[in-house]
Amino acid sequence: MHIPSQAHLVPLLFLSFLLVAVVGACSSSDQPPTETPGPTATQVAKPTQTPTLIPTPSTEPTTVPSTTEAMVQLPHDEGAHNNDLEWWYFNGHLATENGQEFSYHYVTFQSILPPGLTSRLAQLSLADHTNGQHLIHEEAAFTMDERKSGEFDVPVGDLRMSGNGEVYNLKFETGDYSVELEAVSQRPPVLHYGTGLVDLGIAGKTYYYSRTRLQTSGTVSVAGVPHTVTGLSWMDHQWGDFTTLNIGWDWLSLNLDDGSDLTISVVWERESRKPIDSYGTYVPPDSPAIHLPGSDISLGSTGSWTSPTNGAVYPMNWNLRVESLGLDLTLTPSSEEAEFTLTGFVPIIYWEGSIQAKGTRDGAPVAGHGFVEMVGYAAIPELPTASSTQP
Repeated sequence: MHIPSQAHLVPLLFLSFLLVAVVGACSSSDQPPTETPGPTATQVAKPTQTPTLIPTPSTEPTTVPSTTEAMVQLPHDEGAHNNDLEWWYFNGHLATENGQEFSYHYVTFQSILPPGLTSRLAQLSLADHTNGQHLIHEEAAFTMDERKSGEFDVPVGDLRMSGNGEVYNLKFETGDYSVELEAVSQRPPVLHYGTGLVDLGIAGKTYYYSRTRLQTSGTVSVAGVPHTVTGLSWMDHQWGDFTTLNIGWDWLSLNLDDGSDLTISVVWERESRKPIDSYGTYVPPDSPAIHLPGSDISLGSTGSWTSPTNGAVYPMNWNLRVESLGLDLTLTPSSEEAEFTLTGFVPIIYWEGSIQAKGTRDGAPVAGHGFVEMVGYAAIPELPTASSTQP
């Protein structure tokens, strides 16, 4: 067994501790941001009545906060926060003029450290669906704390993402592929659970909003040859203070061809698979977003994929029903082999991949595409301790 050097062990253990929640599900903080005036975001409307369909896994919906006061203040909260963990997450689907198709996810995690240092980890995947390629990459860095209200700029090595709530710029590379994108928000952001504060019980609380439809353009270069691409992207921003070693989650985002957007989150205890919370947010094409309680959501799978790397079994080929929307969808992965297995800086292995959606809304055909993220199915590798590096 290879024992990492002391120089490598320090960032490994440190980032593992800070980033164990990884990739878009939950966090917590006791005090809301208070430095800026009210939000420009669309607050998610509360349902007028509680639907009766029981979700899979079954769970009672978390109570929607009785206050309608927004806990996320925009544009201020586009910028970084003084929290244990924060991330800016993007996924998207791109195509060239001749029909070559790509999908990607790109996330930067950040933690503010004393005295004024910042730890960052960037992880990404890029799928070339035309040529059957799926590549993953990660980089980590320590830098000075340089927070700005209303915008972020978070370089990590050769990777970089920045944005101000209206326009985002992404630059990343992996293998023979390099990507430069501009993503422009097409609608107001949405605050999940109506206020932007999601209470996940033992997992803590997360400040959480999304920009669900970003018109995206740029270039994907393959072996140095640039290809112009266009498409749609999705952005999540979450932050807080938390410990989530003992939870997992299933998360999905969808952009549908009727102009609507949808996200679903199912969070559960890692050991027992006991449900903690499930909820969703539906964004109609031309009206305010709607909060969906867990009792309105049914999500199940008809297949599975076993990781050849670690033996983890991930559900595949999902059936999604949202009773109050009259929405029935079949979700099919573009490729089952979409596991993120790099563990150089954080011991979390997860599945993150493109999906295609097809079904009906109130009996009328509807289709679209999106992403699924699954965390907690693969065992957490046992980390070395400092003592293990001693002779």
